Formats: sequence, C-alpha cells, structure tokens
Amino acid sequence: MSSNLNFTQSEIRLATAALATILFITPAIYYLRGTPAQEETRHVRTFRKYIRAYSTLRPQALTANASRDFTHVVLPSALQVPTRTLAPFKMHAGMIFSLFTDFQMIPQRSGRDESVHLCKETNTVIAHCKMGGKVNGSSDKGKILVEGGIREWWTECVLFVRMDEGGTRVVEVREFVNSARAEELKKRLDGIFED
Repeated sequence: MSSNLNFTQSEIRLATAALATILFITPAIYYLRGTPAQEETRHVRTFRKYIRAYSTLRPQALTANASRDFTHVVLPSALQVPTRTLAPFKMHAGMIFSLFTDFQMIPQRSGRDESVHLCKETNTVIAHCKMGGKVNGSSDKGKILVEGGIREWWTECVLFVRMDEGGTRVVEVREFVNSARAEELKKRLDGIFED
C-alpha cells in the first residue's frame, strides 16, 4: 500500500510560513509571560515580612521568623563587627531602633525591576536596599546625631537572607553595608556596633 502525498507550492509556502511564525512566537510568549513571579514564593514573602519589620522599630517583630540557630553578620569584615546569634542581635536591633523615630528598609530598583532576587539553590533572598529614617533626638545616642546636625540618617546595604528549605524561617542574615557610612556612624556614636 503506497500513499502519494502531493502538495502545491502555495500549500508548502503556507505551511512554512505557519511553522516559522510558531517558532518565532513561542519564545516571545515565554519571554513576555516569564517565569512565575518571585512574589509568589514563600521565601520572598518571608523576606518581605522581615524587611517590613524594620519599620516597627521592634526587635521582636524583626526576629519573629528567625530560626533558633539564627546568625547576623555585618560585612565587609574590615568593620570588625562581631557575628551575632539571636539574643545579641535582638539587643543590637533594639539599640539601633532607639536611634530612630521611624526606620525603613527599602529594596531599590535596577532599571524596571526591583532588586530582590531568590537563589533557589541556597534558599537565599538577595536585595539591594536603602535603609534609614528620622533620628530620635530623645534617645541618648540619637541626641548626639541631632546635636551634630543629623536629623535623618540614610545609607544602603545588600542583604543576603538565607532561610530554611521551606522558606518560613530566617537562618542567617549577611548585611553588606556601605563601609564609609558605617565608619562615620561608628565614629559619631562610639560603641554603636560593639553591643
């Protein structure tokens, strides 16, 4: 049994054009649709909760999703800030928060995209953030800044927030800070990072 398929030249051209269109459109649809938004991942939601907690000025809110073996590291290491476990981090956060009447940790944009990225292989959310706020002139250390003419303090950092596999517990925060601004704050407020 033999089959004899005959196509006209116009049918071949139409089939070729249709195939070329499909081959062209498929990557465009994939690119425009993209991968599922990182917003939908548990890791990124936990990260957003973590950075929103800065504005509460409450160490308990900042550490609400911390694991028992939580650590906080300030980089670069030239600043010689000690690595903190959960209890010392809470104390340090309380001291930093006492400097402010309001404080924000704001992810910055890179072009059209916000600079918040999830590395699935390491369960780490990475973000370039602007951080700071209005200085509290009523606190002892804040008064030193206000008397020095500083009513607001802003700087930037890159956060590396590593979580457990499920993305619900913060295991480690590595905060790569603007070392010049950190040194300036350290000089103005002796002992600010040692607590």
